Amino acid sequence: MSYLFTHEDQAERERLAAIEAGLDPFTIECLERIGVREGWQCLEVGAGAGSIAEWLCRRVGPSGKVVATDLQTKFLEAIDAPNLIVRKHDVTKEDFEPQAFDLVLARKVLEHLPDPSAALRRMAAALRPGGWLLVEDTDLASFIRVSFPHRERFERAYRKFLEALDSAGFQANLGVRLGDELRAVGLRDVSLKGFLIEATGGSDHPGNKVYRMTVQRMRERMVKAGLLTNEEIDQFLCDLQSPELHAMTAIHCSASARKT
Repeated sequence: MSYLFTHEDQAERERLAAIEAGLDPFTIECLERIGVREGWQCLEVGAGAGSIAEWLCRRVGPSGKVVATDLQTKFLEAIDAPNLIVRKHDVTKEDFEPQAFDLVLARKVLEHLPDPSAALRRMAAALRPGGWLLVEDTDLASFIRVSFPHRERFERAYRKFLEALDSAGFQANLGVRLGDELRAVGLRDVSLKGFLIEATGGSDHPGNKVYRMTVQRMRERMVKAGLLTNEEIDQFLCDLQSPELHAMTAIHCSASARKT
């Protein structure tokens, strides 16, 4: 499995925290709609910094269990919950216990994988009959409406940013295809939902911080590939903080489905 960002430094912890701040309310709403309840056996694949794993631990209570996996478990190991099991795991190579879970969740994981369908088959195999699979990814290619005095400059830099992600194996337009992906692995009751907001540059919305930190962490790759110069990246980061920038954010997509 390829992951663009290592968990070995504080900057990645801050980036993950910003993702949690921006997405947790939406993810929790989806989990509540599914009906996660006491006693459930849950698996979170690619649990990151662990905010959703912690929420699930509280939700399922002492009679339930949450298994939280990731390639790097440094941040997860700091969570104090008696019903949490932290496991180092690579979903591109390793199976899970068959038919063991009432819920399997993967947020912003599939977009990093060369073969999302194979990972989904592994996740579906881990579900009990009637169990739920919830997957979420952000469709970065849907960042389509920008109001900004220097719109052409901004949109060019954003396109180059997407090119860099694509060259690194990141699937920037996976989100809107999640429903089809779930149907393809034989799940039923498929539901695809999404949300977006208008973001203003320099605002305190966590999504702004995620974009800036992700661009910064992609800097070396963009420069080496000849996509943007350091000066152009500095300007892009400056534009992302400009109060004159108003943009409809990329669509964050959530797809749920059940196993027969």
